Amino acid sequence: MDVSQRYPHDMLVYEVENPEIRALLELRTQLGEELDRLRERIEQLEEFIQALDATIGKGSFTTADVAIEDTERAPVLTPTETLATSGEPRSIVIMNKSGDLEMATVEVIEQNLRIIPADHAIYNITRGAFARFFIQEILGKFQQEDRHRVESGEISWDNTFDFEVKSDDKILDEVVVKNFGDEARLEEIQRTLRWTLEKIYRAR
Repeated sequence: MDVSQRYPHDMLVYEVENPEIRALLELRTQLGEELDRLRERIEQLEEFIQALDATIGKGSFTTADVAIEDTERAPVLTPTETLATSGEPRSIVIMNKSGDLEMATVEVIEQNLRIIPADHAIYNITRGAFARFFIQEILGKFQQEDRHRVESGEISWDNTFDFEVKSDDKILDEVVVKNFGDEARLEEIQRTLRWTLEKIYRAR
């Protein structure tokens, strides 16, 4: 039997306009989006585990944020190069894992930094590796840590970690970070940034 004979057009319209049906459709959409997010997170965790297994297999132990690189660390500032007192800008080039492709440049001056994509690179800020991992779980974590430090009286609001993502039609222009803190944070930003940009890289 033809569908239109079994279910008159008016009935189909009624079901779509039914508030309960609409709510169920919206719920289904939300569940689908959440499932996609969880799949992306699972993929990230599986890659972390593989990197850890590779490191453990070499007979040495290291922290997870270092293991995700499975290569030499990106260039970092030495302890003798004091960020807070130099006042001079420093540039750190972020390369891909194999070291043959420039991903971005990190410009550091005192307690602030800018992340500038390479000219040949396109990074969509809505991609999970960037939006949910780098922004929420890395930069967001530092921001939350400093808010707790303000509440405990360790630092003032003027010295808290803060950041801004600038984009044009969802394509990254730059990330500005204020009061990033110590060099341990700077190193973690470098390492996770490289992993993130490799995941979402697209050539112009």
